[in-house]
This record gives sequence, C-alpha cells and structure tokens, in this order.
Amino acid sequence: MKKTLLATAIISGLVSATAGAATVYDNDGTTMKIGGRAEVRGVFGDGVDGTMEDKSRARINFDASTQISENLTGFGFMEYELTNTSSLEVEDGELEGKSALNTRYLYAGIGTQIGDFSYGKQNTAGVQISDFTDIASNHSGEQQIIDAASDKQNNTFAYSGTFADGLTVQASYIAEKDEDDDSFGISAAYEFDFGLNIGAAYASADDDSNQATFGAGYTLNDLYVAATYSMGDIDANDDFTGLEVAAQYKFTKEFRLIGIYANVEEDSETTVDYVALEAQYRFNSSIRTYASYQLDNMDGGEDELMVGLRYNF
Repeated sequence: MKKTLLATAIISGLVSATAGAATVYDNDGTTMKIGGRAEVRGVFGDGVDGTMEDKSRARINFDASTQISENLTGFGFMEYELTNTSSLEVEDGELEGKSALNTRYLYAGIGTQIGDFSYGKQNTAGVQISDFTDIASNHSGEQQIIDAASDKQNNTFAYSGTFADGLTVQASYIAEKDEDDDSFGISAAYEFDFGLNIGAAYASADDDSNQATFGAGYTLNDLYVAATYSMGDIDANDDFTGLEVAAQYKFTKEFRLIGIYANVEEDSETTVDYVALEAQYRFNSSIRTYASYQLDNMDGGEDELMVGLRYNF
C-alpha cells in the first residue's frame, strides 16, 4: 500500500504541524485538536562574539473539522508562534529582548470528494515540492524565492486533491489588496511504490516574477535523499536559480544525521551558499534534542552552531 506524500515527509524528518496533537473534542462528527511545541534554541556564531543568541520559540495550533454531509467536510486551522526577536534594548539599565507573537497559519475550507478548497493564510501550491528537501530543524528551505511559491501567504485560495493512489495536485491563487499584484501557482507530485517521489511546480505573479520548481526524493529503508531546483525571474530584469540537496540517515530509532547543501543565485550573483550538518536525537515522539552546524561559503559569511531542545505536544 502506498504511503501518502505527507507520511513520507514525516519519515524524512519533516513533522507536520498537528503531529502529536491531542483531541480535546469529538462529538457528532465534529472534532477539535490542539497541538504545538516549546522549543528552546541557542545560536553560537562568528557574529555573536562568543556568547549565545537566544532563538527560542513556542507554537500552538488548533485543528478542527466537522462532517457536513456524507460527501462534505468543513475544516479550519490556525497556528500562532511566540518568539524572542533578535533586537535588544536597554530598559532600567538592563539589556532585555523583545517578544513577538505572529500568526503562522489561519485558514478554513471545505473538503469534497474531488479535493479540499480553502482560503486564508496558508501554503501555496509550490510548497509540496520545496518540502522534499526542507527537512532540517533550521538550516534548509532556501528554494522558496518568490511569494507566489512560498509558505504562509495571506489572502490565499488553495486547492489540493489526490488521485490515482499516488498523484497529488495542488493549485493556489493569492489575491493581493493592490491592483495588478495577484499571483497563482500549480504543482503536481507523484509517489511510486518503490520509494521515489517526483514533482514539479510553477508560480507566476502580476509583478513579472515567476518560479518553476522541480523536486525528487527517494527513501530506502533508513536513508532518505532529495534534491529541489528552482529557476525563474524576481522581476522583469533579474533572474534566479536555486538548488537544495538534502540527505538523512536514521542510525537508530532515536538518532539520525541530516545534511543540507543550499545555493541561490540572483541576477548571476550568489546570495546563498552553505553546507549544514545536523545531529538529532529523539527520545520519543514528544521530545528531541539537536545540534546543527552551518558552514557559510559566502565571502564574509559567518558560520554558526545552533543547539536546541524541542517538546511537541
């Protein structure tokens, strides 16, 4: 039996927002789940002058659905994140950090026999392809260049449908408040029985930006390897290319290593170029610890080490 693309992504190290969420209400076809995480993180880098910069964050999400009829389902999802910002200020003679609360996702929709239709702040169609390599705790996800191909976009109409037991088709449309600023995206991904996923996406906006994204991932027992490549135009005059390669190997149920290589060029100038290696230990499905080292290959770039402890609930 084929696994879904989402299940493969989880195996590869990308945990969905509602994984481990607790059902707090279930009655007459209506359910409500609450989930989230508490994640304490510190960054040691060339620019931190030997000290640790706090990058801790917390998330909480609410996932609800209701059975309208035999063939119709209503659903809604929202997720909020609380972070410590990198800006610091002196208050009463002491150096203090600011906290910020932001809405990561907020959407609702209708599920039908031909797929799910939703509106709100959510992912665009191209994200199902870029997620092939976005598997690390922090150092990955560089292939989302333009907004029309990125995650967590406001005013987004989205469609997702699965066909032929392995083909997932998605489409998105972003309705901007400014005239002549809308965008659209479409993607398709197919999962074969022998562990191979392939996919392609295209997005275009009225501001002359566009992006084509191609991806492939392969799972063989405890090994997962993937690559995504993007190309397009930032505007009428500047083009770009982006490459991300990811690999993960699970040595045991608890311990795994993740490697990432990312390179982005904009208008023939390299803007991103790094290698990252992450060691991750999962005590169980709820709590994990990790250390990720990023080697920045850019001139003047700063290497950094991130260490973290994450509790999912």
